Amino acid sequence: MPSLSEKIKDYLRERLPESAFRVWIRPLRLEEEGSRVRLVFPNTFSKEWVEENYGRLLAEALECLAPEKEAEWVVEEETPAPVQLALPYEPARVLGRRLSPRFTFEEFVVGDCNRLAYRVCRRVVEDPRGQIVYLTAESGLGKSHLSQALGHALLKEKEGLRLCYLTARDFTTRLMQALRGGQMEEFKERLWRGCDVLVLDEIHQIPPRDFTQGELALALDHLYEEEKAVVFTSLRRPHELSHLDSSLRSRLSAGVIVRINPPDYETRKNIIRRKAARQGYRLPEEVVEFLARRLRGDIRRIESAVVGLIARASLLREPVTLQLARELVAEIAPPEGPDRTEIIIQAVCRAFHIDPEELRSSSRKKRISEPRQVAMFFLRKFTSKSLAAIGERFNRDHATVVYALQAVERKLVSSDRFRYRLEYLEKELRESLRLEEDLEDRPEGPEETPGAALSGR
Repeated sequence: MPSLSEKIKDYLRERLPESAFRVWIRPLRLEEEGSRVRLVFPNTFSKEWVEENYGRLLAEALECLAPEKEAEWVVEEETPAPVQLALPYEPARVLGRRLSPRFTFEEFVVGDCNRLAYRVCRRVVEDPRGQIVYLTAESGLGKSHLSQALGHALLKEKEGLRLCYLTARDFTTRLMQALRGGQMEEFKERLWRGCDVLVLDEIHQIPPRDFTQGELALALDHLYEEEKAVVFTSLRRPHELSHLDSSLRSRLSAGVIVRINPPDYETRKNIIRRKAARQGYRLPEEVVEFLARRLRGDIRRIESAVVGLIARASLLREPVTLQLARELVAEIAPPEGPDRTEIIIQAVCRAFHIDPEELRSSSRKKRISEPRQVAMFFLRKFTSKSLAAIGERFNRDHATVVYALQAVERKLVSSDRFRYRLEYLEKELRESLRLEEDLEDRPEGPEETPGAALSGR
């Protein structure tokens, strides 16, 4: 009689491409221990990859074949002894969050898509006094990398300079703690007079509360008056942040507003080469070109694919080949044109008769919250965006997206009318998204514009 491990693997084999099963599931070891099933992975990367890409399918297999057992995900490899890393700066000179040691100017790949933003940040390092910079971009395009790289360079080149690096949520949390603890004066002292440069990440996540926005406005007034440098990052430009007070939006618009665009073909190739070199590999040029054509937009996604490809080759004890790259892309990047997200959002808005900007607003009215949840549901279904990236699209956090997905699933079961409406909408979306065909069948070379691609069909 087959063991539970064999049953689960057979279940997954029937539902996964053979290449995916061979690389990620076959090395997995399943051990029964009383009421638990231990999923033992050969290394941390393998565990994270399977959890992200096949976690739902594994949960489904366990629910079907061993509903009474609880799963435990573990890594077999030994944990190395902790090593004290060299600090890239003096902690006493940094208020707020610690800067990531990976986010430096040296690690930033410059291309036509981000050259202006890079130069603006370099200029702030040369002369920070009175500089106000607002970096805007979609998630994963490097705005936080640039803002932290600027911080690293300032701390290295400007002796005695004090930097305050906070996310919008950090600012809100610390403000509320100071208010409850009766420490508002100490909070203002540290923020207003305790730093020379303020880096405020994800400013779009400042909540729509008068007190929070008012205190931020007062802090900015003081910093501007003292000619201190302030750097913002955001998913949207100031005038698009409709949940913010107009006076705060005006203050955010006081400096240079620079947009970072998705990486172009040549920049993507450079990112792929750089990431592979960091892993100790030199990828064949045909592999670099293939990945650059197929993986667009989010830089994190591109870098993750490179790491995944190298890990796949290592696990299989094979060289990195074009065929191996095709297998990986088929799993992680279903055909997805650059406007797929907008196609979904526009279709949802037409179906529910609302404006796209309303989806990004702070409104919790049912006529807006329900289509917002539906849009999140279809973005998760038809794109490879992470939960965090989907949330950022609507100025929401990861937990809100999880709640939205669960709410839609519940309503699909409880409401026939809602289910019929979404079935019709899904059919419409599938028809629209069929235009975004697999690029593998097109001639190799620099990418085409969407218009050129359609006219050649």
